[in-house]
Amino acid sequence: MNDSLAPGPLHERYDWLDQARGLVVLLLVVSMATDKYRGDVVLGDPPLGPTLMNHGYAYFDGFPAAMTFIDSGHALFMIILGFVGYLAFTSRLKKKGGSVAFWYGFRRVAVLYFLSAIAHILLPYFFKGHIEWGHFLYMGAFTVLAFGSMTSFLSAVLVPNADKRILIPIVLVLIHLMLYAFPIFDRRTPFDNALNLPTFPFALLGMTALAITGSCFGQWFRMDPENPSVGFKKRIVPISTFAFIAAYSLDWMQPAQHHDVNAAMQLQALYVCGFMLMAFYAFSQVGFRFSLLSSLGKNLLLIFAAGGLTIQIYFAMVPKTLLLQSPFLSLVLAGILPIAFVSYVAVALDRRGIVVRA
Repeated sequence: MNDSLAPGPLHERYDWLDQARGLVVLLLVVSMATDKYRGDVVLGDPPLGPTLMNHGYAYFDGFPAAMTFIDSGHALFMIILGFVGYLAFTSRLKKKGGSVAFWYGFRRVAVLYFLSAIAHILLPYFFKGHIEWGHFLYMGAFTVLAFGSMTSFLSAVLVPNADKRILIPIVLVLIHLMLYAFPIFDRRTPFDNALNLPTFPFALLGMTALAITGSCFGQWFRMDPENPSVGFKKRIVPISTFAFIAAYSLDWMQPAQHHDVNAAMQLQALYVCGFMLMAFYAFSQVGFRFSLLSSLGKNLLLIFAAGGLTIQIYFAMVPKTLLLQSPFLSLVLAGILPIAFVSYVAVALDRRGIVVRA
């Protein structure tokens, strides 16, 4: 019995891509735990969890801030949304027409803005007594994902050729790089907010560049519909390699910053995503797969949104003082149970054939 909430797919579903999406979901779940219990090393309150699974700013939030692998997670998620969004949007555009394609795009963006409204208007109003307008309008996690998705759809329509469209994010990265070099704009870091001005939307600008790049990756992947390895060989892997070199070089001059998604941070997320996609595609070519990751990836947005909200409520009921009593207890309560929960939900949906397409 198939209880899918949408009709049959308009484009081929790639299991290796679902697995890559699933890994991103797991990283986001882990980062929720490590961010919740990150503590303050200056005050002698050490972060919980593996160092590489903690945000770097949990250890040092100065300049340059410490960076770990998990810091690229949100930006990585944006690239993936741009990649899969391009495939879904253009398949509808070709097979069903513009109205269906734009309705899909509007629905995707509206869902993300709705989640942002819950996170930054509804919940803060009831629990904190105020509304986080800045986060809802341009700084919040769901807001930048929504805006990035919208720009990736529009760019694919206005500039259909990915080889030309990639010039847009290149220009955006250069603009971000130059603006971030001047101290006249307030950033997310407290010591850069001396004038108490509204924070400049650096993160929004950076995530927009990544979303459009993700749409280019999606088109290059289909460069040869019969042989996806052509797109990886000619575009995705070379550009990811260049991003790796550029990120390394730029990190010497303008170190990566997680909250503002500056140029070095964008390039770091870009090469991580490109190499990750290549790795999962290579796994598929030799017949190796992770079933759990496939289940998680099929309902990416649903698991991220609903699962994330549930996990945040769960963390609110588990005090850090309890976790500090035993490393094993912290592993089970913060490191395993949240992953087990989202995995159970994902597998249950997968077994019933339910795929919620936002």
